Amino acid sequence: MQYQVTEQEQSAAKMPHHIFNLNVILTHLAISQVALELGHGSPYYFILVPLISIMVLSYILFKSKQLAAQKESWFVAANWLLAWRRGRVLIASYIVAIVIMVLSSVIGDLIGGGLMMNDFSTNGSSTPIHEKITMFLSAVVVFVTMLIMFLQTGISVYDAGKGIIDPSIEQFIPRDETANAMMPDTIPSATEETQK
Repeated sequence: MQYQVTEQEQSAAKMPHHIFNLNVILTHLAISQVALELGHGSPYYFILVPLISIMVLSYILFKSKQLAAQKESWFVAANWLLAWRRGRVLIASYIVAIVIMVLSSVIGDLIGGGLMMNDFSTNGSSTPIHEKITMFLSAVVVFVTMLIMFLQTGISVYDAGKGIIDPSIEQFIPRDETANAMMPDTIPSATEETQK
């Protein structure tokens, strides 16, 4: 659905999506590299990635609640809420990845032994292969989720610049009399409403 928005609202509505995508790029690329360097292959340093990302996503949540309470621009508040809802999906993928890693560690400690894999470090250390496999499986869960959210958020940046947002967001942030008006050519006709 397309809404009547000012250029200032278009710019403000793009901001949460830019923050979300910068979080995805910087946290998952730069911080992952730092975690690899600090941990020398240990999966436990990767906890930095979700911790930093969740802090950024918490800011998006805080800002979306703040804008919803101010009721200045429904369209801008709706875009912040949309970015937060995508952030929740990313947080869910972190939880799944952490659960996979914890279960693997617990099972590995209970069973013990098993195959070892070289860490390719200068000191010749090795790690149980089940830890490596679950680390990569956890990374795949987060990576696929992150990729989908990144693409959707990129589309939302374009849509925000055009005054477009999915009308289903109204169930989470209801429109009132002060909300941005719909563009006349996007208002559903009475026949379309009865066909639904």
